[in-house]
This record gives sequence, C-alpha cells and structure tokens, in this order.
Amino acid sequence: SNTVGQIVSRWLADFNWTSAQGLIIISSTAACVLTYFLSTGDHYWSLLLLTAVFGFLITSGPTVSYPIIVDLMGIKQLNPALGILIFVRGVAALLGPSAAGFIIKTISPNTALQFYIASLLFGVSTSLQILILCY
Repeated sequence: SNTVGQIVSRWLADFNWTSAQGLIIISSTAACVLTYFLSTGDHYWSLLLLTAVFGFLITSGPTVSYPIIVDLMGIKQLNPALGILIFVRGVAALLGPSAAGFIIKTISPNTALQFYIASLLFGVSTSLQILILCY
C-alpha cells in the first residue's frame, strides 16, 4: 500500500487543480483519525486493513514534501531545506521509539496511550500545516 500511495499522491500532486499542501493536510487528518482507531483494533483483519490504509495515506508526506519545499522556499533554498528536513526526520526516528518505550515503562502500561499521543501529534501537525497554507 505504501508504493501505491506514493504513486497516487505524486500523480495527484502533478495536477493543476490540486495542491501538494492540500494533499498533505488531507492525509495528515486521515492519519490522525486512523491512528486513534489503531488502538481499538482487536482482530487481525481490522489491524491489517487499518495499517494498509494508514500506509497508503501517510506516504504522501515524504512523496510531496519536495514540491512543497520548492513552493515555499524556492529552488535556490532546496538543498539547505532538504538537509534540515532530513535531520528533523532522523531525530524523530531516533527519539520516537525511545519516547514510546518511556511512556509504557513510566507513565502507563496501556499501549493505547501511545496511539492517542500519536493521534494528537498528527492533529497538531495538521493544524500547523493549515496555518502555513493560510499565510
């Protein structure tokens, strides 16, 4: 579903009637809702369906981030902007699993709390993206 999501999101971003930021906002909103519902998945098939849809939707972020950077910063700032973006993604990948383990060990052994926090963070991200689009 990830590969199909990349192809579809890049194909949609190439049309004149769509915006890459709009695609990111839609996928982040859907990811916020899906992450919340992932905590309620009790059966294998429901988890399989939710994760496949999540993978399809969330892949538009990295796929259309390059056109968004060019639109916001310009082609001359693409190299430094990509460096900062890759650095921030690496820090998030490094700290995310550690933070999840910390939450389970110290705050609550309930694994659903991690999904609620991730859903909240997707919501904050979506709100910030809407503010960027408006201004």
